[in-house]
Amino acid sequence: MQSSETLKIVIVGHVDHGKSTLIGRLFYDSGCIPESRYREIEATCRAQGREFEFAYLMDALEEEREQNITIDTASTYFATASRSYEIIDAPGHKQFLKNMITGAASADAAILLVDGGEGVREQTRRHAYVLSLLGIKQVVVAVNKLDRIGYDQRTFRSVESDICSFLHNVGLVPTGVIPISARDGENIAQRQGHTRWYEGPTILEALDAFVRIRDDGNLPLRLPVQDVYKWDDRRLYVGRVESGRIRTGDSIVFLPSGAVSRVRSVEQWLAPELGQGLAGDCVGFTTEDELFIERGELLCHSQTPAGVGNELRASVFWLAPEHLKTGATVNLKLATAEVTATVAAIEERLDSSTLELRERHATELLPTEVGTVLFALKSPLAADLYSDNAALGRFVIETNLQIGGGGIVRAIDAERMAGVRTINIDERLFQDDEGSWVDLTQEPDKPIFSIGSYLLDFLTTGNKVLFKLRSPHQVEPLALIAYEHNLYLEFSRHRSGAALFLSRMSPAKIADPEFTVSP
Repeated sequence: MQSSETLKIVIVGHVDHGKSTLIGRLFYDSGCIPESRYREIEATCRAQGREFEFAYLMDALEEEREQNITIDTASTYFATASRSYEIIDAPGHKQFLKNMITGAASADAAILLVDGGEGVREQTRRHAYVLSLLGIKQVVVAVNKLDRIGYDQRTFRSVESDICSFLHNVGLVPTGVIPISARDGENIAQRQGHTRWYEGPTILEALDAFVRIRDDGNLPLRLPVQDVYKWDDRRLYVGRVESGRIRTGDSIVFLPSGAVSRVRSVEQWLAPELGQGLAGDCVGFTTEDELFIERGELLCHSQTPAGVGNELRASVFWLAPEHLKTGATVNLKLATAEVTATVAAIEERLDSSTLELRERHATELLPTEVGTVLFALKSPLAADLYSDNAALGRFVIETNLQIGGGGIVRAIDAERMAGVRTINIDERLFQDDEGSWVDLTQEPDKPIFSIGSYLLDFLTTGNKVLFKLRSPHQVEPLALIAYEHNLYLEFSRHRSGAALFLSRMSPAKIADPEFTVSP
């Protein structure tokens, strides 16, 4: 049964590694090529004296057909039995890096393409870093053109090791590394039998396993105010729900102003009594109190506010030809908010393709370089850490009325970080016939944990507790708990996610409960 959702996928990678060909093959294998399009491709290839090229399905610009490179982002759609997809083919050439970021910024997931013969290249690493910068955590790696190297397993494993090592360094864990031939169709929609040594999913199977990030209703409410309308003696605030959900009766706070109220109504055009808005919905809402709120304010639930501060530390990817220098004045745009900022310090300057540290306490960032930058804000800004909520944790930098770069929020007034709250593990411990466990799958990546005597006494009697994790980033605070209280920690990664066990004595000496985690 096909889902009604449409998943946005961006295809990125080094120039000429076969992105457009891969997309063309996806269209061909899924039966989504219109006859008129097929004939157009045939005529183009014939005119150029070339064999049939799947790449021309996405290369919609006449100029790029002549140059044989994709120079713009192009979007198109296809469907599987599970869902429909919007595929964004982003350029791989270094000159068009801005176009690639434009395409990737709205994606739910990504395919990182690598030529099996050439291996991991400079632009491959740079694009991987951009995916991390944009907060795209659902990534599958496709090692293409294996037909040119005889589907050699040893070569594939070498490329797999190189790319996984780099992705780990930028905080990405790929859901899979797939050996493919876009030209022959190997492991795209079907297994053609050339890689019998590979037992993982095909590209389409990997895509069908992804989820829409905007469907995560477990994230806190974030609704940037886009505009305010006043008529019939009432104020209607409008915007898109970036995460969480808004309901009539919710206790809310607007940031950075701090104005508080309750939601009186949630509406859409021709639906004045909608009642609630979910992530991805564009809604209007009214409040019980008359507030004078402007565009740029961020609506949150009172219990889970975003961070607010006048100082922001970020990982910045710089694109403009003019260097970003300390002391420079720029505009930061995060969701609907805009704030003037001064570059207070460039704490680190990195090569984006190797992540090699070039300089500490630098005075400038050069084009395509990455840096840790401290911004002093002229007015307070509301934001999340990107690791907690990507939608409200990334921003663009405007200089001279043009986009100069992008950034990810690492900290905002450190003592008031977004999404950081204390979780009492004693209160979250559940016990049933399957064992003892704590569910952290709906909590932020790096929460603050507190532990009481109840859990410690429970562990002392020989029990162990399973922690279901949302991401591997939650391991660190639990590891600190284990260290401080002399506990044993056992980590496991499985198909449905990650988990770990805490116990008082060596796990090998404790009989496993019926509730186990499959590796």
